[in-house]
Amino acid sequence: VYWHSQYTKPNKLLVHCKSKYNDLGIHNLTVGTEFSWKFKLNFFGGTLFWCYMAHDNFHATLDVFREIEGFFDECDYGDCIWIAKDDGIYLRKGNVDQLREEWKEGGL
Repeated sequence: VYWHSQYTKPNKLLVHCKSKYNDLGIHNLTVGTEFSWKFKLNFFGGTLFWCYMAHDNFHATLDVFREIEGFFDECDYGDCIWIAKDDGIYLRKGNVDQLREEWKEGGL
């Protein structure tokens, strides 16, 4: 799973990702920086990673990896590449960035 920041505001983008068993910590991304991790699928299935992102007075929460067939297709059966932009969170499929989640106003 890869996170790229194309967020152009002066403030940093907070990214906090975890699974049931792994908390990957809080990362503050600036424009052009990235954060990534690799993992092995759960032997019994059901691997799931989700992330909370926030900047200024906006936030988003979404599953960034889910061990189901449809999700593998969304990631082109390879790495899941997520991009944070000014208007929301995108998932790259092929050479196309698809908007998956818009920023919500307010904090959690």
